[in-house]
Amino acid sequence: MAKRVGGEDIISELPLHIIHHILCRTNLDLKDAAISCMLSKRWYHCWTSRPNLIFNQLQGDKLMPLENYVKLVDQSLRSHIEKKLHLEQFILAYCDPEVDSHLDTWIELAVKLNVTELGVHLPFLTSYRLPDVIYDAKYLKSLSLSRCKIEFDISTTRIRFCCLEALSLCHVHISDAQLQRVINRCPSIRILSLEYCESISKCHIFGLVHLQYLTTTFCKLHSVIVQSPYLRCFRYKEYAGRENILPCEIAILDGYNTLQTLELVGGSITGQQFQDIFCKFPNISELELESCYKLNHIEIQSEKLKKFTLLLGLNTLEKLTIQAPNLLDFDFRGTKIPFSYMNMDTSSLERARFHFFMPATHFGSVDSSWYTSLHHFVQKFNNSNDFMLIISCRQTKSILIYENPREIVIPPTHAVEIFFASMMRVESIIGMLMYKSPNIISIIACTDGKALQVMSTLKGCIQKENCGKECPFKTKWHRYLKEVISCRGTSEEGMAASTWYLWLKSTSLIDQVNNFVLKWKDDEA
Repeated sequence: MAKRVGGEDIISELPLHIIHHILCRTNLDLKDAAISCMLSKRWYHCWTSRPNLIFNQLQGDKLMPLENYVKLVDQSLRSHIEKKLHLEQFILAYCDPEVDSHLDTWIELAVKLNVTELGVHLPFLTSYRLPDVIYDAKYLKSLSLSRCKIEFDISTTRIRFCCLEALSLCHVHISDAQLQRVINRCPSIRILSLEYCESISKCHIFGLVHLQYLTTTFCKLHSVIVQSPYLRCFRYKEYAGRENILPCEIAILDGYNTLQTLELVGGSITGQQFQDIFCKFPNISELELESCYKLNHIEIQSEKLKKFTLLLGLNTLEKLTIQAPNLLDFDFRGTKIPFSYMNMDTSSLERARFHFFMPATHFGSVDSSWYTSLHHFVQKFNNSNDFMLIISCRQTKSILIYENPREIVIPPTHAVEIFFASMMRVESIIGMLMYKSPNIISIIACTDGKALQVMSTLKGCIQKENCGKECPFKTKWHRYLKEVISCRGTSEEGMAASTWYLWLKSTSLIDQVNNFVLKWKDDEA
């Protein structure tokens, strides 16, 4: 009844491309999309003729029965064949291994329909081998495969991936020679991603002039060589366990002016390897180094670098030199940072984050030299009226926010996470911090402090039974927050027995601080 306005059937008269968009490109699951075809005969026709066939056997937390799933896929494909319809997407994701026996037929039908995007995602590594007909998919632009085998006779199989632009292989069994053959037959490829392909030992790429994005993740590679004049992004993540063997040979032979993103992950990567790669590419704007345990000295000089992520875990880093006058975002995670040997210009930073993983100690028990160095280091960021400093303490589940920090006192603990962020982002920052389910948020506010305003808005929002549309906190954590209690200075409401409060009382902050005690619904369980 709702589809009629003034006696006119509005829904049935929607343009065909809009109906297809609703059925194929929104968050409707298979069941809801199928039910929608009951709206009218025209919607039924649109459902059976949609160009995007995406089938996931797992709908929410429910598994579609095998018979229903097979019937749905089979009928949809055969309907397209009978009506000679165009097929853009054919994506299969399922959990029942008995579906394997139907894949050859479905892939063959999809290739006949000149499918442009094909994805097959199996539940676990199986013995299923892709049919040879797939190599004849000359209109295919995107191919994504998970947990299957690519096996073919190199001497006789003709590969016609002349239009393929994106190739993603995850947990796929393929030999070095077969991978090389596929790559060489993809002249238009722009995106290549290899993840957990443990059967390959090398990835050598030459002559792919359109390649822009290359990712190799947790493959057992001994050699990665790429020559592509327009390479923009290179990501290498080392297979776990390689740190005790010879390092992988990594060579990027081209793209000197185009490479913008570089990500290196792995314990066998040496300082010389990193310097040899980084120094060749002056236009890198995003750099990430993770678990590079052999890097004891990092020196970065770049006018183009804007984002630097350093995730070292149990690192042996002795010296870090960063000369990047346009660096906007710096993220560090590790056991320590060499404050005494860190040369870094912070004037351009818009955001910085330091997450420390130190040996567990009691709150109040810290290494004095480390604590002193940290305090001196934090003072480097006290150079802008637009910055706020956030210190998150994991031990007490408490957060301290400084607006325009001047006098800074740091909690005596190794288990800290430190953020520097623009005051313009205070609402989103506090929203992000709420995912930690903090017990106390303490704010050292400036005049007209924005953080106080946001917390006051949150307190008023929680007190209402129904939040209005103006509420900025329509997020997952919001429904678990039961109560927000505000208290200032020496007021002890809800805080008297808190280790955090006792520490605040011992500092010069106590008369300036505004405390918010947060009570979560899960705490009552």
